[in-house]
Amino acid sequence: MKKIIIGILILGANLLSYSQGIEFSDDLIDSIVTNFQNKWKIPGLSVAIAKDGRLIYAKGFGYADTTKKTLVTPNHLFRFSSCTKTMTSLALMQFVENGKIGVEDYVFGKNGILNSSLYSNISDSIIYLIKVKHLLRHNVGWPDIDIIGGNTASIELNLAIPAGIEENVKYFLLQKQEFDPGTKFRYANVNYFFLGQIISKLSGKTYKDYIIDDFLPGITRVFPAASSINDRHPDAVLHYDYQGEMLPWVFDTTKIVPESYSNYSLPMLADGAWIMRPIDMVRIILAMDGLDNPKDIINKETLELMTSLNTEIKKPYAMGMYVLNDRWFHTGAWSWGNGALWMKTKDNVCFAIATNTLPNTGTTEEEKYETMGKYLRELVELLPKEFNNISIYPNLDLFDEYY
Repeated sequence: MKKIIIGILILGANLLSYSQGIEFSDDLIDSIVTNFQNKWKIPGLSVAIAKDGRLIYAKGFGYADTTKKTLVTPNHLFRFSSCTKTMTSLALMQFVENGKIGVEDYVFGKNGILNSSLYSNISDSIIYLIKVKHLLRHNVGWPDIDIIGGNTASIELNLAIPAGIEENVKYFLLQKQEFDPGTKFRYANVNYFFLGQIISKLSGKTYKDYIIDDFLPGITRVFPAASSINDRHPDAVLHYDYQGEMLPWVFDTTKIVPESYSNYSLPMLADGAWIMRPIDMVRIILAMDGLDNPKDIINKETLELMTSLNTEIKKPYAMGMYVLNDRWFHTGAWSWGNGALWMKTKDNVCFAIATNTLPNTGTTEEEKYETMGKYLRELVELLPKEFNNISIYPNLDLFDEYY
């Protein structure tokens, strides 16, 4: 599969007009989600919804493990893939707010942030022009390859497998840029890979340790995704590649394993290799939603910067999220084994959905991606079209039930 972690650009969202007096109900959401699950033949999924900072809905559907018939609960952990690019961006924005870094700062070179010997072998001088904001907005001209998590970097450079952080750094800094920074949009996981290295440099810790120990706002149930079925967290769902896709295992290429468990998650963390509950994905977004309940971890000026677009390119990707039709959101997928979404609407409804497969009903690679795009677009519109008709929400908060 060409794309290991992907974010799908959703355009042309249709907003429905408001109706008066329709009340939110669990039964309504249950019905919508169940119909979606049945249509796409999804083994298991989980949904969390908050309104004005209060958790009003958290529920699992289907199976976390189809063989053991383990039912999904709100406490099961799912891969959120590229949805967590928002988390990386938010963590970086705290350093921006504290004056440790600026979005106009250069990333590479003698006066850049990443200026140690590891980053010294650069083959294309255009790389020296890359700024922090360019990485955040995917405005960098890396070639259209997605090899982080696999062994391409090690194989090309004749280094040991698996290809870790250093191997991927060396590999990408030898690549020729295909356009000048800031002039075009090209979604690429490598942008957030390097943002993770910036966070590591600024914090003095690995990106993983900084996120787990210092960043997450009171959230303890966020973990690196497993690189093996046997090593997954006991509360993690099994992810099922939709057509049973298999690949050589990154640690031992003589072993053929399910594609979802074939990659090395450590170098992929900053661009999306985390597992968590939808509840916790919602908590992360509520920590930057501009409301006081709960209190944000960045101020309003930093939030405005984070949600600002490159007006010259006219693409709806800000700094770690899509900003479109008064919605903030991000989608994500890892191989063919999961699809995920978080979204905040203009009416302060924030929700997250994660599934343990990614539909691809085609036979050719092109047909598979066409189906996947249709699925993710439908996922984006699944709940907002109902929220547009709801004006009465329950006065409760379920966060205390989920630690």
